[in-house]
Amino acid sequence: MLYPRDMASTGRRSLLAAVAVASILVLCLGSASGATRTYSSGALRVAIADQGTVDRAIAIPDAGAVSYLAVSLRLDHARVADLVISLVAPDGASVPLSVRRGGGGRNFGSGSRTCSGQVTVFEDGAALRLADDDPPFEGLYRPDGRLARLYGKEARGRWTLRIADERIGQTGTLFCWKLDLSRDIVESRRASSGAVKAELFYRERNFRYRDVRLKIVRAGKTEYARSLDRIGCGGCPYWRPLLDGRVPILVRDLDRDREPEVVLDLFSGGAHCCTYSLILRYSPRAGTYKVGTFQWGNVGYRLVDFARDGRPELASGDDRFNYAFAAYAASATPIRIWRYERGSLVDVTRRFPGSVASHAARLWNLYRQVRVSAFPEVRGVLAAYMADEYLLGRQERGWQRLETARRRGDLGRGPTEDGYPAGRAYLAKLRSFLHTTGYAP
Repeated sequence: MLYPRDMASTGRRSLLAAVAVASILVLCLGSASGATRTYSSGALRVAIADQGTVDRAIAIPDAGAVSYLAVSLRLDHARVADLVISLVAPDGASVPLSVRRGGGGRNFGSGSRTCSGQVTVFEDGAALRLADDDPPFEGLYRPDGRLARLYGKEARGRWTLRIADERIGQTGTLFCWKLDLSRDIVESRRASSGAVKAELFYRERNFRYRDVRLKIVRAGKTEYARSLDRIGCGGCPYWRPLLDGRVPILVRDLDRDREPEVVLDLFSGGAHCCTYSLILRYSPRAGTYKVGTFQWGNVGYRLVDFARDGRPELASGDDRFNYAFAAYAASATPIRIWRYERGSLVDVTRRFPGSVASHAARLWNLYRQVRVSAFPEVRGVLAAYMADEYLLGRQERGWQRLETARRRGDLGRGPTEDGYPAGRAYLAKLRSFLHTTGYAP
């Protein structure tokens, strides 16, 4: 899987788009689906008059005590040291974000004159202060006041960005501002199938989750009600339900035994890693649900009925290929298809050669696109392609293609390139890797 933050140039972003097409799925690991929500002013073009004051409010409809705040803005001004910028709560309490900072420099943010450009973000936990930097201010900064002073106040109401120009001589324009706000409330997500109903409860602050509990009711009786704080991810830096615009909990019969399983998708935290699932299966003998933990690494999964028999398989990728032959941003993974059987996941990828062949074809087409792009790093893509070819029994054709790529120079020159094996050394390592990972005999 690839993520935009790993790509430093336009050429690399084009590679990202191409690999996303070939990947099995793309997981969005952060969203506004939990208690933290982003409220935006939308596009503005508000004049900041010389020695004038501008107020622009955002109406927050959601009730609850504030537990986290961050403010983003994009504005142009010829001398930002003229400005005092504050956030004003609905009850009139205010916190200064920037008090005459920036010397003779220009602008908060850069690029597009919208919130999709490079914005200035104020957050109490930021390491950098405006006083430590020069305009244009881009990225994350600690405000001159503490936003935590507004925690505990009612979220519902009109929150105002106030900009006061206190010196004569220069003017500016506010283009947009946004407010990220968490509320100290109990959130819940629900799912059901037949006689089984599951509900997930949690509190959230700045995408950190606590007091997480799962309750399962079967045939009108509560069969499971426990905290999940230590299940599956006790040592993670933080973790959260995998909220990507959907409900992170699912009730579905995965093994077609007429007894629905409960699936909870989670994210451990970190730049690239890791997604995992708790699958709870009812045990008549124990009279409760037994929990299995299944790690997906960077790639995640999705449910697909490959056999078209009403029973879903879990489509994923082999996370062992990430970083093995190229940086994460240029890695790809071979397809893996799992079936849930009596509390375990069984690899059934070879049962679906048509799907494997389609995946291999997409990877090969991706290689052809990338090798002529501005960032022609193809070693990660070809490693995943070669694994797919082994699954299909077409490894001889695959090796012939890779040898042609080597002679063309696509695999790099010398024994290493950018810290990864290149040329003949790449082919030797790939053969060994495919053997140790079980693709090659």
